[in-house]
Amino acid sequence: MRLTCPNCGAQYEVPDGVIPEAGRDVQCSNCGHTWFQQHPDDMAGTPGDLDLPETDLAEAGMQDIAPEPEPEEEAAEAPQRRQLDPSIAEVLREEAAREARAREAERGGGLESQPDLGLAEPEDEPTRRARQARERMARMRGEDPEDILPESVSAEEESASRRDLLPDIDEINSSLRAASDRRPAEADDHDTPGSAVEAAPNPRSGFRSGFLLALLIAAVLWMVYAYAGPIAAKVPALKPVLGSYVTVVDQARGALDAQVKALLVKLDAMGSDAS
Repeated sequence: MRLTCPNCGAQYEVPDGVIPEAGRDVQCSNCGHTWFQQHPDDMAGTPGDLDLPETDLAEAGMQDIAPEPEPEEEAAEAPQRRQLDPSIAEVLREEAAREARAREAERGGGLESQPDLGLAEPEDEPTRRARQARERMARMRGEDPEDILPESVSAEEESASRRDLLPDIDEINSSLRAASDRRPAEADDHDTPGSAVEAAPNPRSGFRSGFLLALLIAAVLWMVYAYAGPIAAKVPALKPVLGSYVTVVDQARGALDAQVKALLVKLDAMGSDAS
């Protein structure tokens, strides 16, 4: 028999035994619409397409067929349609019988869920599009869409697998901090390949700082010595301290002058002896 989706118009060829005498709910694998399909004997005298509510034709082994082309003269013989596997047909018949018994027992209770029909939970849009694409590719290759459907994966496992594809944010932050803390590289402090030794501080920068500090202190002391008089006039309270400081500096200058003269005399004597 042929089933036509009242929503999108997709047509399916299914065995007559798939639909029990009491009818069953079916779902379009193209658009996901579900409706109640009556048995062919009960449909006599009624329209072929029932405009009733929305289920999974692919789960029942039903084949999606394209709309029939308009007849052409001398059309080639149509290719033989692939027959349903006997084992699948047997399973479908058992499910149809179980569905018929359940409907007879619960007649009058309205539309109820049928978990034994394999009706899947509502899918989100990306998952449904991916499943439809896989089914279309399988039909183009002549394969059964049920054979290529992967096992369902929980939302937690899917989100965890997506997280594994992304780099660790903590590792990125630590590498960025390490890069910002490093000082500019110099020619003599590159590490050898594979070494993890931290670069030692440059001794030249420490010597330069100490030398500049000594020059600054000497300049300040010299300025205080040279301008001791004006400073004492401006600040009379510093006059005794400045006087002692000037006396010490004068004594140091005299001692240094005497040593320099003695050194010069010694050098002259050494020069005369050498000649």
